[in-house]
Amino acid sequence: MESLFHGPYFDYVMDMEPLRSAEYFCKGSSAMLFKRDGRLWRLTKDCCGHSFLSQQSSKGNPNVVRIIHDFGPVAPCDDDVDEECYWLAEVERLEDIDPDSPTGQRLSKLLSSLTDDEPVERGQIPSFIEACRATRDANPDLAGLLETLIKAAEYVKHGNGDLDANLSNIMRRPGCGTLVWSDPLYGALAIMSSEEEARVAAIKQRLQTVQA
Repeated sequence: MESLFHGPYFDYVMDMEPLRSAEYFCKGSSAMLFKRDGRLWRLTKDCCGHSFLSQQSSKGNPNVVRIIHDFGPVAPCDDDVDEECYWLAEVERLEDIDPDSPTGQRLSKLLSSLTDDEPVERGQIPSFIEACRATRDANPDLAGLLETLIKAAEYVKHGNGDLDANLSNIMRRPGCGTLVWSDPLYGALAIMSSEEEARVAAIKQRLQTVQA
């Protein structure tokens, strides 16, 4: 397993519960998943995507991965940017969508029509939202998925981070077959409460003392 993350803070997170005895499951472009006893945890350094998914899950949005428990920021990030952190959440298990399946091909074509297979720049977000609304109205069976993409775009518009609207970030909920976003946003520095800032600062101080 080639880890996405390296360094003393990552080692600290992996040595603490709930990841201490968890096994590597899989990884994406910005997150790693770990499993234990039928449970699944997602570790990322992308504050924007983590916070959006947690917000939407807490509101009962069925078209995002369900966050079972949000641990928030669990340690400073090992990168050189002081404001970045590792974010952890227990999440539900989802199924991949085969890109060659009818559903995969349809979603790929739809997303390509919205993005032209290019990153959505911040200045393009208003027109992107309008295009999403028109596509949503023309595809009522995908309304929830597209409405969630609109919410993600609005989240970026009023904050920071970037959209990542591609098929690899859509999965299927086992049993019911609902299509959900697993990671529609990326980037952004951490936005933390005073309590979270104090907790992360204490961890940083503790590890710096040990390494001194």
